[in-house]
Amino acid sequence: MKTFNDRPVTSRPTVRPRSPWSFPQCIVETLPTGLPVVRVPMPGQRIITMEIGLDAPVGAEPAGFEGLAGLVVRTADESTGPHPGAAFAEAMESIGASYDGSAGVAGSHVGVDVPVTTFDAAAELFVELLNATSLAEEDIARQIDAARASLAQTSQQGSALAGMAAARALWPAGSRPSLPTIGTLSSVEKLNAAAAREFWAARWTTSNAVLVVAGEGVESLDLSAFGGWTASGCPSQVTPTQPRFDGPRVILVDRPDAVQADVRIQQATVGRSHPGWAALKVACGALGGTFGSRLNQVLREDKGWSYGVGMSSRPLPNGGLATVAGSFRTEVGADAVAEALRILTSSDDVRADEVDDARDHSVGVAPLQYDTVGAVAHQVAALVGAGLAPNWVDDHLAAVASVKASAGEWSANRAWRELLNPDSWRVGICGQAEKLAPALAERGLEAVVVNPAEVLS
Repeated sequence: MKTFNDRPVTSRPTVRPRSPWSFPQCIVETLPTGLPVVRVPMPGQRIITMEIGLDAPVGAEPAGFEGLAGLVVRTADESTGPHPGAAFAEAMESIGASYDGSAGVAGSHVGVDVPVTTFDAAAELFVELLNATSLAEEDIARQIDAARASLAQTSQQGSALAGMAAARALWPAGSRPSLPTIGTLSSVEKLNAAAAREFWAARWTTSNAVLVVAGEGVESLDLSAFGGWTASGCPSQVTPTQPRFDGPRVILVDRPDAVQADVRIQQATVGRSHPGWAALKVACGALGGTFGSRLNQVLREDKGWSYGVGMSSRPLPNGGLATVAGSFRTEVGADAVAEALRILTSSDDVRADEVDDARDHSVGVAPLQYDTVGAVAHQVAALVGAGLAPNWVDDHLAAVASVKASAGEWSANRAWRELLNPDSWRVGICGQAEKLAPALAERGLEAVVVNPAEVLS
């Protein structure tokens, strides 16, 4: 009988260089109403995405009504004036269209996906939603119930609680970035249809908005329907939140039944407009952004404390945020946090091979990040909303591709040393406080212990 070892060995396949890739080219125009439009032709993508970026960030919510921006987004397609009740959903379903949206610190995004064959009908319905969403009492009440359920579910998710704890440590108490995007336990109870309609009327306007249409043949699509959306308003004028320099460095959310310690380590840093942004992205990748990165090599491979650790930097409306995320066995949770902080503040520069791997990964993964019309449309809307060119991605990837370990104006090591302050890391942990708190204290990390309800309030 032939065994596994008797099988003939096949030749190793030849690995060829990757094919050249660039972000889809964009066509920028302006409707007679003044609404900026970006068309993104993507041959072969027969599902069209229409997305509108709105100047409706969560920071524009009235104090005490946190969660309002997301509530409006989630309820907008429940009913409209011309199509009350379930009629709007039925009209969308009849043409194969679907609605989706989100609200965040940079603004709200709402969009419709539809086959190109029924685009015109979908555009009419989309404009109807923008102009005449009902935000009816019963629909708002149902979405508020869903928000309550989501908060209840979050109270049992260690990774989410650790992230909220880190936000509480990083941003001033009560500031919008320190609170859950969906709202708090107390603010959700204050939300109502009247507040939702007021926020919609003030923020769902053409002021600072942009329309992105992506897919096959979008360059020839008739967008005149969007000329019927004329709601105007004023910019949101949200005051940027500065990170706190007081308060606890470590916040520990106590979950006595937790089976692991979930950890988030964060600090505020620079954003996309900074000349060192590309180098910072590569530095974060070399430190913890790939499986071969330094944090993974030590915490996962050498120590065996985790299945994996991640590190990334993402842009904010004013600057950026660097985050380390991981989950560890409870008995080594404190050691893992201390070791991660040691690596993040080490004087040992990242090596050329570490930087090469991180740089190649960042450039190589881009085609996967933007392989759908939805991903491309969302990215374009976010870029235009931030005041950047729709094709900024190509310039950014070129900058990333040029980053070296120590050479060049902005090297990975310079970005690490100058853009990540060793004294500014804030830590959020969720796990068994009875075991973690004393272990953290032994390592010089005094933790403020809270319960899940406190970080959700």
